[in-house]
Amino acid sequence: MREKAIQLLARREHSRLELKQKLLARNYSEQEINTLLETLETKNLQSDARFAACYVRSRLAAGFGPLRIEAELQERGVSSSLIADNIYQADIHWEVELKTLWQKKFNKTQNDIEKQYRFLQSRGYTLEQIKSAQRERVKTI
Repeated sequence: MREKAIQLLARREHSRLELKQKLLARNYSEQEINTLLETLETKNLQSDARFAACYVRSRLAAGFGPLRIEAELQERGVSSSLIADNIYQADIHWEVELKTLWQKKFNKTQNDIEKQYRFLQSRGYTLEQIKSAQRERVKTI
């Protein structure tokens, strides 16, 4: 079981919950899994903090916004404090990321603004962020 957990962690970071679910799917006992996870955390082989940081960077690079990333991290069992620490850190400028995504996806067209808003909201940006970026776009067109 330990070898399998190490193999999974060697491929990519996993949250504690993800790792537990994968090991449960392989029919290991829950008590053994919990003991192993404690050991892995103690030895810093598994870390929800490290997982959250990697996950946020990955999803940010894929064009996803803070609301979507937050929901995905919650599904993966990451604590609210770790989510907040990683999503709302000073070096992530969500407005800039939103503008970049909007320009990349829609260029400078103003056609079907509702469709653009729906797309950006589905990516996890707030209506406030989208409206602010839209005002900036109108100024540059």
